[in-house]
Amino acid sequence: MKSKIGFTDPYIKNLHIIGRHTDPATSGLNLNIKNRGGKYWVFRYLYGEKRCDLSLGVYPRISLKEARIRALACRNDLAQGRKPVAYWKGVKPVEEAQKPLFKDYANECIESKKAEWDNAKHTYQWFRTIEVYANPIIGNKAIDEIDTEDVLKVLTPLWYSKTETATRLRGRLEWILASATTRKLRTGINPAAWRGHLETILPKPTKIATVQHHPALLYSSIPDFIKNLQNRDGVAALALEFLILNANRTGEVIGGLKSEVDFTSGVWVIPAQRMNAPGKL
Repeated sequence: MKSKIGFTDPYIKNLHIIGRHTDPATSGLNLNIKNRGGKYWVFRYLYGEKRCDLSLGVYPRISLKEARIRALACRNDLAQGRKPVAYWKGVKPVEEAQKPLFKDYANECIESKKAEWDNAKHTYQWFRTIEVYANPIIGNKAIDEIDTEDVLKVLTPLWYSKTETATRLRGRLEWILASATTRKLRTGINPAAWRGHLETILPKPTKIATVQHHPALLYSSIPDFIKNLQNRDGVAALALEFLILNANRTGEVIGGLKSEVDFTSGVWVIPAQRMNAPGKL
């Protein structure tokens, strides 16, 4: 079963439900609990269209942190076309285990983080910016080998031409690399950090680019615009007209469900998690 609660050491310590429990933060990592209460880590994966299980060790001798490191190393083996091996059993010392590639670790990080994002577009942008701008340059480098020069190779081509995109990308790189440091997959300064680091090399974004907002439609032009929409075929025109008449946000309309509408009263109730309302985190 997939845990609805993020794995933590206290949670695992107090977990006694017999069966397989999936770590929501690390793809393929499972905690199996036997009838007599024994707990052990297993990495479940597909290799050659065959489902396989690799034992990662017994809990608590193998901590959650170490189990995640071992699982990420296994995923790196799969990414390289190799069947995962138990390097901790003598194939390799733990301290010499190959660190995951940036592209694999970044994907793992975003997958584990996206549960807290309500906006599907936001999740897509995280995946997309890393895939398009970062992976071609640093995707195949081990997570612990990435340095400031690598980050500059990613950011510099965008810093002047696509400043807002570059700024967001820098923040995402910083978060991914900080996560790797937390998991002890790398050490030292975060090469994507802005304060006290990249700010000494790159100009401030506010000094080189001004945010250009889309021009607003004049209030007096709305009636003609609505008529224009009504003369168009297709769902898109209907959705835009509905959005304007109800003063909704795009995401609220696109994500709307029939179950949210009370057809007796004609009232549409938008769930709080899909609204960008004041007070919402």
